[in-house]
Amino acid sequence: MGYQGLFIRDYVGETPDNAKGPSWTQSPDICISGTVPLKDPQSLLDMDNYNKGLPDGDNQTPLQINFVYARGINTELVGITSTIYLYYVDTSIVLWPQNWKMDTIMHTEGTNVPINAAQVVAQAQGLAATIEPFKWTPPRQDNHYCLVAWVKNGDDQLEPPDLYSIGTVNDMANFILTHPNVGWKNTIEVDATQPTIENYATIYGAENGGVLNIGVQCQNLPTDGEIEFSVPGPDAQNTIIFPRQSIPNPNFAPTVQVRWPDNFDSTITFKYYKGKTDPPDGANIIPIVGTNGTGTDFIEHVKRVAPQYLADVNYYASPEEIITKGQGVPIKKIMIVGSVPFELKR
Repeated sequence: MGYQGLFIRDYVGETPDNAKGPSWTQSPDICISGTVPLKDPQSLLDMDNYNKGLPDGDNQTPLQINFVYARGINTELVGITSTIYLYYVDTSIVLWPQNWKMDTIMHTEGTNVPINAAQVVAQAQGLAATIEPFKWTPPRQDNHYCLVAWVKNGDDQLEPPDLYSIGTVNDMANFILTHPNVGWKNTIEVDATQPTIENYATIYGAENGGVLNIGVQCQNLPTDGEIEFSVPGPDAQNTIIFPRQSIPNPNFAPTVQVRWPDNFDSTITFKYYKGKTDPPDGANIIPIVGTNGTGTDFIEHVKRVAPQYLADVNYYASPEEIITKGQGVPIKKIMIVGSVPFELKR
């Protein structure tokens, strides 16, 4: 019986029954999109893209959050749920599993799923991918890393892989040959301006999905600084990539409206680049989630009963408007339903 479960390739065209190729550390099923998420994560599930090894990406920026996607194909004739574990390792000639690390990797999953793991669902002989990406911060500059994705299928898939059972070169050779559920991807370091502050906050979506407004509230930030943020979404229409731009006023609050499916979770990652002026004591960057409500008089109602929950925001009706309207969007009031302040301490 051949391999059964979710399969990650070492090269384009590989199947579980192929011999391993010479480029087994260039998996087309591990995609690093760098410091911004993929514009359209659904492209990972397109069979034509899969056959061509697209989308492709191996560039990583050290000391910043990078977005990493993994996918595989279901070899079975029934639908399955599998768990993908992601690791990184300092590249050497032999990538001993006991040297693999997960300390700077995280994924937004349920409480029973390890922090470096993501569960995916694949239809019979179909593709599955981490639509919500892993977040990985390469810990050092001028260092070459390899990413490793390990798929576990079956009843024990939430039990992390045993990385400490390989003690000889022959053990390692056998491991490579007998694990079609493991993919490897060498990375390439690229230079980028380091932000003054970078952080993220998790956004757990509603059980029944729906419309929400996501953004950041600047609080007393100098106008010679710059801000950017991103929120991986379920598809191209609902992925937020707010590019680096100047802060036009100290309380700049760009928000973007998106629609999420049921139980979709994500994170907002933001970066602040300080100009010549230091932020004053008490300055904050506050990731926020808000709503317009369901009726035309909702905001008026909130004004009457709980005005402290309202905020004036730079209102983008969709991610597309970030491109088409720039900073020329209206100021609107929305009700803030969640926020996490990050204070800028001197």
